[in-house]
Amino acid sequence: MTDSYFAVMPDEQRAILGYAADRLGRSENVLEKDIWVCWVLKTLFSLPDAPPMAFKGGTSLSKVFNIINRFSEDIDITLDYRYFTNDFDPFSGNHSKSKLKKLSEHLKQQVYQYANEVVVPHIKSELNNLPSPELHTIRIDESGEKIWVSYPSVTEEADGYLKSEVLIELGGRNIIDPNELHRVKPYVSDLVPELEFPIGQIVVLSPERTFWEKATLIHVECRRGLRESAARLSRHWYDLVMLARHEIGHRAMSDRGLLEDVVRHKAVFFNARYAGYEECLAGRLVLLPNNEVLPALKADYQNMISAEMIYGMAPSFDELIETIKQIEHGINLWD
Repeated sequence: MTDSYFAVMPDEQRAILGYAADRLGRSENVLEKDIWVCWVLKTLFSLPDAPPMAFKGGTSLSKVFNIINRFSEDIDITLDYRYFTNDFDPFSGNHSKSKLKKLSEHLKQQVYQYANEVVVPHIKSELNNLPSPELHTIRIDESGEKIWVSYPSVTEEADGYLKSEVLIELGGRNIIDPNELHRVKPYVSDLVPELEFPIGQIVVLSPERTFWEKATLIHVECRRGLRESAARLSRHWYDLVMLARHEIGHRAMSDRGLLEDVVRHKAVFFNARYAGYEECLAGRLVLLPNNEVLPALKADYQNMISAEMIYGMAPSFDELIETIKQIEHGINLWD
């Protein structure tokens, strides 16, 4: 029977990560966290009687589609809202804003209950099957939409940018179509075939939809203006540039119907006063941050590079922004 990576001694785990780091040109911290990201993914998609759900976001772009050369440390999961709505269609008829708000609050409550009553107990149960489960902690925020699963690291923490915990972000106000089934495994697994690593069959949102999810997220961030912190935000601009350079991005940018569907759902469930989703379909999509935000985004981008979150040659921040200008211009010529 093959031994599990988790069953070997910390010194041996450290040696495995060091060997893999030399072979793959990635830091030990990144490779270690990648193993735990895969463990959490496999655990989530082994939930019994789970509602329809899909893995999406930056981590799917790197782990599944190999579109971005960035280590993505968070797990973004969408629970299909239609599972929780008893056939209520928010797009049929002329529903009032108050009725749609009640629906949104109902879906938030469903996610809260599912996270607290099903997801967290399931993760705890699976952690109990690992050596030293007492070394793990699970935290959940008051909304139930963010769950942190810590792990005992055997590597030295580089600079604090990469934390020894996996963040799960649960959302229940979107759909999971189109999607695909993919096998997801750690980067290290092929180099050490004598050990068993967490490998899962994962339902993944199509990267074309992710392109428009990213673009509309950036649009809202640009309209929102300066935050107190731009920590971990620059990755969205990087991801969009990498997508736009890929054939998947080209396909997405020729699919106006997909953008319309993304906007339709966001306008119902995430329509903050400053969002301006209607602008996305009127030739006024905003992807370029204003000048007061740029320094903070640039600093965050440099921190990401310093933490070896991007593999190989990373585009400069100026190159990123210049490409974003071109993407924005090209999309807005549609109308």
